[in-house]
Amino acid sequence: MRSILRPLAALGIALIVVSCGGGGGSSGSSGSSLVPTSQPPGPAPIGTVKLQLNVPPKSATTGRAPAYVSPATQSVSVSIDGNAATVQNLSPSSPNCSNAGAAYPLLCTVTLSASAGAHTVTIDTFDQPNAAGNSLSINSLSVTFVAGQSPNVPVVLAGVPASIAVYPTGPATKMALSPTAGLMFLAAQGTTSMPILVEALDADGNPIVGPGSPTLQVSVTGASSGSGIAVSALSTANPNEYTLSSTTPGDATLAVVATPAAALAGTPVTFHLSLLATVSVSTLAGSTGPGYADGTGAAAKFSRPRGVAYDPANGDFYVTDSADDSIRQVTPGGVVTTIAGSAPPAGSSGFADGPGSTALFSSPEGIVYDPADGNLYVTDAGNCAIRSVSPASPYTVTTVAGAVPTAKCGNHNAVGTLAQFRTVIGITVNPTTGTLYVVDSGNQEIRAITVPGYVVSTIAGSRSLGFSGSASSASSSAPSISSSSSHAFNGGPVYTDGSGSVATFLNPAGITFDPTNGDLYVTDSGDCAIRQISTASPYTVSTIVGVSPTICGFADGTKTTATFNDPRGIAYDSDNGDLYVTDTYNAAIRQVTLSGVVTTVAGVVSSIHHFGLANGLGPQALFYNPSQPVYDPALKSLILTDTYSRTIRQVEI
Repeated sequence: MRSILRPLAALGIALIVVSCGGGGGSSGSSGSSLVPTSQPPGPAPIGTVKLQLNVPPKSATTGRAPAYVSPATQSVSVSIDGNAATVQNLSPSSPNCSNAGAAYPLLCTVTLSASAGAHTVTIDTFDQPNAAGNSLSINSLSVTFVAGQSPNVPVVLAGVPASIAVYPTGPATKMALSPTAGLMFLAAQGTTSMPILVEALDADGNPIVGPGSPTLQVSVTGASSGSGIAVSALSTANPNEYTLSSTTPGDATLAVVATPAAALAGTPVTFHLSLLATVSVSTLAGSTGPGYADGTGAAAKFSRPRGVAYDPANGDFYVTDSADDSIRQVTPGGVVTTIAGSAPPAGSSGFADGPGSTALFSSPEGIVYDPADGNLYVTDAGNCAIRSVSPASPYTVTTVAGAVPTAKCGNHNAVGTLAQFRTVIGITVNPTTGTLYVVDSGNQEIRAITVPGYVVSTIAGSRSLGFSGSASSASSSAPSISSSSSHAFNGGPVYTDGSGSVATFLNPAGITFDPTNGDLYVTDSGDCAIRQISTASPYTVSTIVGVSPTICGFADGTKTTATFNDPRGIAYDSDNGDLYVTDTYNAAIRQVTLSGVVTTVAGVVSSIHHFGLANGLGPQALFYNPSQPVYDPALKSLILTDTYSRTIRQVEI
């Protein structure tokens, strides 16, 4: 709000206040004339004050003009030296109000008298006729009346703040308000800031902007460790614009204090808003419903996508379609092509090496790209074998370890096809040495395979199970939509940390390699735990999240308080050094720091699991049996297989 000073023909002081909104009046206003409720005491009046309120139209772009007199204003009161006020209703039908053209359609004039000398003039606006309802703006100024003079005096009315509003102004895919999570915004790893608008509102919910608006103090408090959540002013051009930034997912509180520009305009108003720096989930390829088809985006179909690998050489992804016994290539644009395996309609499960569609697989699960030799390596679970796929046409498939047709499954360390595996699931690689690490879930072991040479050895675990009882193979069935828990092992299975064969697992599933410290990280799905394995002999196993006896569930927290329910896939984020886990039966994506702090970054956080297919910011997204993630540093995203929604999902971090 501000005043524009214009000399008047009559003696006196001209006070012209520019408004920010529309007509201001109502058809129900009384139309009373400008009559003081009582005559100010003192000598005979020799000075005149004229107050002109101009109410301009709203901006077609913003819905408001740049200065403050609330568009809800219906009356104004003006008093001199605290004496009884003169009241003017503001509408086109009110006396002393008239239409004054397109720029200022409503012009109202208040005439007051006072004796010569210094006086205090107090101006107050209201949202009802006759100075009733809420006070919307108020201020006082000192005026010295001199007979025969009509000086120009600047007037700024201070808005009376009643509340504070925060609006996300970025795209809906990256910012949203939630009744439970507060303001959600994309955790942009320090590369992008998310814009917000912060405004003080008057009692009628109209923004107080321009001169006379409250001073805003905007800050972030309680940011979760490592999240880097911060707020800063966007520019000096608009004091209401700010930006939020973060380095990783996390939470914090946005604190806003609006201090009135004048003491008469009330007391400071404080507002707190929960902040959630989160991820954005979209569908890269595939759609719900059974079928098989190459194509782009939703036109492509998968039957049961399981593993996914990232090829930094071309930016593409490679997916194991377990039910279709094929290997599919997916570009960052969502174009899907089958590169190996005999896929439908002529498809069949089997065991055969060879180029492209002449090769046969049986329930392929894990897949990894090895930058040391440029090949893809696949865990062919049904054949108990490790297969290589050359990543260029004709995409030749070769068995490098495990199965031969006459003796394919078992537990034996040897070279190449003389070795035996049982239900191989996850696979990862040391990109420097090319050594492969395989989760042999059926044998409850972690195996290493040298490349080249393909010498197979066991580095951790044994055929002893991670609890007293019988083993079951890693579940491949879809969770029930109404299921609340699949592994309710609270206080049940007991697993062991230690070196080599001393350590025990229960249906380990996913595995990833951390090139920074040279360690492996494994999802121990049956034990609902995340395990760490050093890759230097004696290959020591420790638990970074989980307790023994096993407790499964759905809770964020630290090493011994966080819980999972069948964690399966795991990926290492080369940009922030954290792990991301697909928590299958919780239908959620969890972030795990190497110190054991667990946060849910995508999926509905609830004790009752929500399965489905929905995109959006973290808490809005739904998954249905998410299986394996891989981190793409070019897209700053996780790419993951969402098995029973039959899709490939992108989680922008």
